[in-house]
Amino acid sequence: MFRRLASAACLTALLGVAACASPSNPALMTLAATPGLTATPGDLGYKSVTTVSVSGGQDTNPMWTSQVSNADFKTALEGSLAAAGYMGAEGQPMTVSASLIDLKQPFAGLDMSVTSQIRYTVQRADRTVFDETVAATGTAKMGEAFMGVERLRIANEASIRENIKEFLTRFRARAR
Repeated sequence: MFRRLASAACLTALLGVAACASPSNPALMTLAATPGLTATPGDLGYKSVTTVSVSGGQDTNPMWTSQVSNADFKTALEGSLAAAGYMGAEGQPMTVSASLIDLKQPFAGLDMSVTSQIRYTVQRADRTVFDETVAATGTAKMGEAFMGVERLRIANEASIRENIKEFLTRFRARAR
């Protein structure tokens, strides 16, 4: 009897540790250089973004669900802007502010989709050249990870990466 109880307690402890949520990986949220989204000399913002600030993120509580922290989101956004040719000090300095408004996550599921809603503001001197809220969805399929908490993290990362992609698409098309 004692042996069964000890085995059950050990198994429960192992499952609890295995189900711990992990934070998002900035490298997996970063958008690589993408044809059509990369700035070239003469484009507004080409190598001009000197400051990036983010807000609205949350640190991951290992006992609950994976989240996107401000630090991880900032790293991903800066990396994406650099890959797209926007980070630098060659032109008139620009600042990019991103506020994570919402991260809609499922409670459970086989395929998990997360929708991120982020407000981006780009300023040049005292003039706002872009100010829009972008929504994008990322999905993680059952085959990508067995554990639900890992699928949720993967979906978070995909959602943020798609959101940054949509931001760059809109910025290139609508910057004033």
